[in-house]
Amino acid sequence: MVAPWKTKQVDDISSKIKAHNVVGVVRISGIPSKQMQSIRKKLEGQAEVVVLRGNILKKSFENAGVKGMDDFVDGPSGVIVTDLNPFRLEKLLYDNKTNAPAKAGQKAPFDLVVSAGDTGLPAGPVIGELQNAGIKAKIQGGKIMVMEDSVVVKKGQPVPANVAPVLARLGIEPMEIMLKLAAAHEKGTIYAADILHVDEKQTKEKFTNAYRMAFNLSYNARYFNKDVIELLLAEAVSKARNLMINAEILNKETVGIYLARADAQAKALKMALPADWEQKKAEEAPAEEKPAETSPPEPTAETPKE
Repeated sequence: MVAPWKTKQVDDISSKIKAHNVVGVVRISGIPSKQMQSIRKKLEGQAEVVVLRGNILKKSFENAGVKGMDDFVDGPSGVIVTDLNPFRLEKLLYDNKTNAPAKAGQKAPFDLVVSAGDTGLPAGPVIGELQNAGIKAKIQGGKIMVMEDSVVVKKGQPVPANVAPVLARLGIEPMEIMLKLAAAHEKGTIYAADILHVDEKQTKEKFTNAYRMAFNLSYNARYFNKDVIELLLAEAVSKARNLMINAEILNKETVGIYLARADAQAKALKMALPADWEQKKAEEAPAEEKPAETSPPEPTAETPKE
């Protein structure tokens, strides 16, 4: 006989699945309870996560009429329900990663550094743990102080068993953890994990490169469209203007250029002449002939006097 609590849990989960557009299976292996609570709180209002036994989850899918999702229930799993589409759900989970302490044997995602300064730990036997982990520490004023920055684990190296608890004591949580979506179901379609995660930065770069290549192709092939038409027209105008200038065609587009060119040539010619050229030219010019002055005739004997 099935325990009543199991029947109730199946009914509750089935109702949640039916009430939402999307349901997914999430992997919860290796996620501490503290981090799980943090993730749940971050997802509040957008998605709900329920951790339950695999057989109960499979039965819940069956009761809700969701086919194929039970194939993804493997190991410690949970169910997530939401009205976001599967891709937005994956992004939501990715954006709400949280940090956790490193366990012995896990590879360091980056150089793990214990910085110099006050550890906040009271004086006691723990100083021996720090020193055993390769950290230069001593007691000052009743507190444990780290004397200099210490790299305790290099990037990519496994965290030693004697270092992991020390990092946890110091509040260093280098491991990023998240709920991993194994698959999501929406309106009869199942989306597996390998197609759900979209790297936004990489995708943006791909679209940018694709646009650039399409733009260059349109421009070089002289394929007119709204993206290249202005550039092609500007190029055509420039070529037409150059043709008119080289062919010495005078019109409103070129007259200003010709006048500017003539002015520049005249100035260049003037600059090439000797500095005293204008003075010499004035000196060499023939003098203007002035008209002879005439005086009135003197009266003669034949001229009658008044």
